Amino acid sequence: MEGRRRELESERRRRLGKNKEKMAQCAPSRRLLALPPPPPPPAANQLKLAAVAVDLNVRLRSADMSVTLQERVFRHARALLDSNSDHKNSKRLNPSQLALCLKKEFDLLYGPAWHCIVGKSFGSFVTHSSGGFVYFSIDKMCFLLFKTEVRPLAVNKSPPLLLKFKTS
Repeated sequence: MEGRRRELESERRRRLGKNKEKMAQCAPSRRLLALPPPPPPPAANQLKLAAVAVDLNVRLRSADMSVTLQERVFRHARALLDSNSDHKNSKRLNPSQLALCLKKEFDLLYGPAWHCIVGKSFGSFVTHSSGGFVYFSIDKMCFLLFKTEVRPLAVNKSPPLLLKFKTS
């Protein structure tokens, strides 16, 4: 029995020996365990975005957008909320006004067809252009900003077909 056990152990070690760089030895029993490959290190701009998000109290929920645009929308949304809370005498911006400000900012900087939804509770299902979607929250306010494709209307060279009635 002891011989069979040693034989199985040596066979197992022989098979695992091929992948020693992926193994770690446990201290108490000296058994080898397979470790998953380490994740690739995040890019520097991803780390910067994470630091900005923490600093601004932003919780990123979903994004298909460049890091630069994400940072811009985070900072602009935070500035809108902060400027709003600084003026105690003035009325708070409602979610529609916040959405309008973000939409106009992105339309001006990155072209038309940006859409923005802001609120504390809403559902959505949208189609967006590639690289033009971000969903995040700041404090208790949620923001959904996305871009759609603008297509020019097809111009017909011939006028549309109209039915003519006979008049007698």
